Amino acid sequence: MASGGEQLLAGAAVADITPRTGGSLAGYAARVSASTAVHDPLLATAVAVSDGVTTSIVISADLIALDPDTTRRIAGDVRERTGVPEERVAVAVTHTHAGPAVTRGGIGGVADPRYVGHACSRIAGAAATALDALTPAVLRRGCGTLHGVAHNRRGGTLTDPAVPVVRLERENGEPIATVFSHACHPVTLGPGNLQVTADWPGYARRHLESRIGGVAVFLQGCCGQLNTGHTALDSLRGTEPQPGRTFQAAERIGTSVAEAAYGAATEPVAGPVSVAATRVELPLGDPLTPGELRVLADEPGGIWVEWALAQLADPGPAAVEVQVAVHRWGGVPLVFLPCEPFVEFAVELRAALGDPGLLVAGYTGGVPGYLPYPETHYAAGGYEIREAHRAYGLRAAFTPAAGRLVMAAARALAGEAA
Repeated sequence: MASGGEQLLAGAAVADITPRTGGSLAGYAARVSASTAVHDPLLATAVAVSDGVTTSIVISADLIALDPDTTRRIAGDVRERTGVPEERVAVAVTHTHAGPAVTRGGIGGVADPRYVGHACSRIAGAAATALDALTPAVLRRGCGTLHGVAHNRRGGTLTDPAVPVVRLERENGEPIATVFSHACHPVTLGPGNLQVTADWPGYARRHLESRIGGVAVFLQGCCGQLNTGHTALDSLRGTEPQPGRTFQAAERIGTSVAEAAYGAATEPVAGPVSVAATRVELPLGDPLTPGELRVLADEPGGIWVEWALAQLADPGPAAVEVQVAVHRWGGVPLVFLPCEPFVEFAVELRAALGDPGLLVAGYTGGVPGYLPYPETHYAAGGYEIREAHRAYGLRAAFTPAAGRLVMAAARALAGEAA
């Protein structure tokens, strides 16, 4: 854990990571066609916060996921460019389902290593530019509320209406950055969409910047089972148009989130900057038997044929290493969880830390698969537990122990960073 003084400095930057058209789009197994156009740019937004002794860097990229080793690669590049230690760099994704494939599993697409290298360099460059822009700053914290955007696709009613906000301003009040979060899958555009887009988080950023100025940095919340109102099966059925899955709907949702962030009452907060981070090995379940894999591999037109063939050749590791981190800016905690965490993790952390406005970001430090809440979801099965790991190229879903390991690390780090 690192912490320092109390003179707050902040800087922000943006880099364009939009791919060329004609490449794979990640997010849906039913979508096999390449992208045909760019509807709106994909960006990497970065904010650096320092007290003159300790520096925290947070980056959010308009990508569906990043492998854990890719996030380490980016953090290592940031260290080489800036000297900021890797563990103090949080690398997150917004989880758009209309961007390029960038992971080994592909998640419905085939990654282009040239694009991955280009994007990683641009993402690290945004962090370095944000650090170069450090200037004396004032931090303000708040939390808005938004109901009705996110729906629980596993049939429950639990969602996360919180819209945590951290505003960073120059001492004269000029905006530097607004960091905000909400928990909802960016899947407004379905598998029939062939245009590159950041989905609703892109609309939210643009709207918030038009209202406040500065750089808007969106951090995806714990939205593992939360989306814009359809089931996982809807996205597996095919590429035919589906009601409500339009750019107009994405704009409406993004504007609603931005307005909730804009309207949140904020108060100034002062204090040192600190970062606490650790790496955790998450265990995977047992792989399918060779016989079970052959059944999938021989299924005509089956969506898991390639996964089954790859598993027959090599089932892969029995565990995946990820990073869990807690950054404190002026005493304001930001919790960064890996994977696609279910909403219950945010609920648990806010209750445990006594902070209903706590910003709990998922999709950070590596997104190798879903992280279901262990006490309430494994017995029910469903897509996230029975099938989704295949899209990530994993042998099986994470075991229930994985969620407890992440929670234990986050709660311990929150105390360490205090």
